[in-house]
Amino acid sequence: MSSVVTEIDPVTIEVKVELPWERVRKGLDDTFGKLQRTARVKGFRPGKAPRNVIQQLFAKDVRQEVASNLIQEGLIEAVKEHELPIVSNAQLEKEPTVAEGQPLSFSAKFEVRPKIETLHTDLTLTRGNADVAESAIDEEIEKLRQQNATVEPLETARPSKKGDVVTVDFEVTIDGKKDEGKKSEGVTVEVGDENVMKEIDAALVGVSIGDTKAVTVARPDTDENKDLAGKVVVFDVTVRDVREKKVPALDDEFAKDLGEHETLAALKKATREKLEKAAKDRSESTLRQQAVDELVKLNPVPVPPSLLDQQLRAMAQEFVEFLRMIGQQPNLNEAMVGEMRGRAEQKVRAVLLLGELSRKEKIEVTPADVDARLKEISEKTGKHLAKVKVDYQGEKREQLESSILEQKLVDHLLSKAKISDEVPGAVKLASDKAEAASSSGESTEPKKEAKKKAPKKSAAKDEKEEG
Repeated sequence: MSSVVTEIDPVTIEVKVELPWERVRKGLDDTFGKLQRTARVKGFRPGKAPRNVIQQLFAKDVRQEVASNLIQEGLIEAVKEHELPIVSNAQLEKEPTVAEGQPLSFSAKFEVRPKIETLHTDLTLTRGNADVAESAIDEEIEKLRQQNATVEPLETARPSKKGDVVTVDFEVTIDGKKDEGKKSEGVTVEVGDENVMKEIDAALVGVSIGDTKAVTVARPDTDENKDLAGKVVVFDVTVRDVREKKVPALDDEFAKDLGEHETLAALKKATREKLEKAAKDRSESTLRQQAVDELVKLNPVPVPPSLLDQQLRAMAQEFVEFLRMIGQQPNLNEAMVGEMRGRAEQKVRAVLLLGELSRKEKIEVTPADVDARLKEISEKTGKHLAKVKVDYQGEKREQLESSILEQKLVDHLLSKAKISDEVPGAVKLASDKAEAASSSGESTEPKKEAKKKAPKKSAAKDEKEEG
């Protein structure tokens, strides 16, 4: 057999193969011989039909089968001979035919891993600050107070104020037409909740039981809900109840009620340790991702289309499954697919470069590495080690080995990188909303949310999301 490889572009090659007639003839003889022993031909006992009869009846099918087998064998041999790093199935230029006395010639295209002559790993990274501000601890404690708040009837009747919980009924009118499907009763709303429509929230300040209000909301032309874009929505609200949210005092008793600490000082100490660990873990995770991103930036390589398509399909499927899990209808628009394609391309480049690093530095996963990780899983989950080993077999074990290899490769990158620390200063561990407000100069005072006995969600919020 002879084969020639031609590079079409950095990720595509063409392989031309020629198999001699002797090999083709042997394939024909073997296939006809096997068929002669098993074929049932009218007028002959099973397996006793003459060779020339078998050839007359099955010549076309045998030639196609022999050609298919030889193409597969020839391509496998060519890939091994030239050590081709293929990443896709073969695409035949033209189906070859078996001709008497002639060699079998054919050509096919493959996508291959791009050649990386020089792998740049001189990374310059910045480790994020993992300090925790005292205000972050106070904010976390305040969240605990809000989560353990209770909602109680007013001791003395008064108009509602921020922090109160109001129970309302409401009807919805859209462009002058009532929408019975959006009518709700017994909806609880916390006054001042940032998730409630601002118009409804403003209307519920200063109300008393029995009050009614018409709240008008003009939806913009750019509203995401096309059915409501540019329309006027009126909420006819009736107040059924006004209750007060009571937050526990910040003292030792509060710490004891949480069930884990005897004093407020102990609670704050534990909270600091938790936040410091979270900040350190996040800083380390960010540093590792930064190393991979920098590796990709320093080594621009072309991406084989088949690998990109595989990664994009996997990401899209994962996203669709997530949407279904949270009860949303899967809807991938063009913009979302475009953004997802960019991330998929980045991911494939990272995989290609880390793979090259593994080969170049001879970094691999050993049985000891796998055993150590399985032991960690056993200790974390409380499962017996033998049970964990049974669980991690086949594809699941391969995924585990891939994870271990990636960790070892990133560890290697970090060991060679120049890493500087971020300018000292306390990290913000507040919610995304508080961080956004901070960046815009707004107040970052903790938001008060009721839990347990307090209502968890308002239908006014649902109406906003639905609308």
